[in-house]
Amino acid sequence: MKKVRVLVVDDSAFMRKAIREILESDSEIEVVGTARNGLDALEKISSLNPDVVTLDINMPVMDGKEALKRIMEENPVPVVIVSSLTQDEAPITMELLDLGAFDYVPKPSGTISLDIHKVSREIISKVKQAYRSRNRLRSRFTAPRISKASFRPSERGLAEYVVAIGISTGGPATLLDILQECEVDNKTAYLVVQHMPPQFTPSLAKRLSEYTPIQFHHASKGQAVLGGFGYLAPGGWHMEVTENKRIRLFKDDKYIYYPSVDVLFESVAKVFCPNAVGVLLTGIGKDGAEGLLKMKECGCHTIAESEETAVVYGMPRAAKELGAALEILPSYRIAGAVRRALLRMRK
Repeated sequence: MKKVRVLVVDDSAFMRKAIREILESDSEIEVVGTARNGLDALEKISSLNPDVVTLDINMPVMDGKEALKRIMEENPVPVVIVSSLTQDEAPITMELLDLGAFDYVPKPSGTISLDIHKVSREIISKVKQAYRSRNRLRSRFTAPRISKASFRPSERGLAEYVVAIGISTGGPATLLDILQECEVDNKTAYLVVQHMPPQFTPSLAKRLSEYTPIQFHHASKGQAVLGGFGYLAPGGWHMEVTENKRIRLFKDDKYIYYPSVDVLFESVAKVFCPNAVGVLLTGIGKDGAEGLLKMKECGCHTIAESEETAVVYGMPRAAKELGAALEILPSYRIAGAVRRALLRMRK
């Protein structure tokens, strides 16, 4: 079996050595080289032709952001960000994901993490997933900001219709693509669960507000679900809608992911069906598949992303296998399907 050939990029000699040792502890991975900054990485990519690159953000000479832009323009290869991703760096991380990075792994304790072994399994898993996704690699550029002046909610009443979206690996870029094409009205709310650590979801909510027509909230406990707005589940908390159409945030260890897509979908099935659309997008695992099935069974319109565009065809595949999706579509056709489904409901 062909080994996954990886280039490790980090300005710390200790981190380069530690990440190399983590990756090479897996018999299916070979580290073909290391680089100390972005410029060095570009040269090594050209000469070594790796399958995957692990990339730090804060580096001298050329940082990770500039390096990623150049990689995607000159020699596209799947990139996994391995960096000390703090709250302050979250906006930069969102940009990197939007520019084409496959995924990220936060260093557990800063730029030089002596305890990097704590995320060994995550690094190995995401490098392998990045390799498997290489045929779906795409270069992206920052989307234009969208003015909200064209839509001003005249009556901020409780939502009558809901679009519930679940997504994981590959999420931010796909979310932007779809939500940019969605329409805003006074009766429809958008509820989104993205698998993401707590330090990143506030930045993602802000980014969705800036680059889509929908004004997004980083959801809070007890918040009313109003038509014309979007609500993003906070990292580390499950989000559901209560019978009186308010946000409930809670923790429950029976679910693998925090937040869980299944939790959101199951609550939408109880509160909004049949006046809801469920959308399950790219991601590892099967979170959301059973919840989408419950939405379908109570009369909601359900959509799963097709293998054609899914960065990781895990969650939508699980939905397809369960028969949970009424439509299986590439990401570029999903916004149109959502608009048509809402139009049918309103009639």
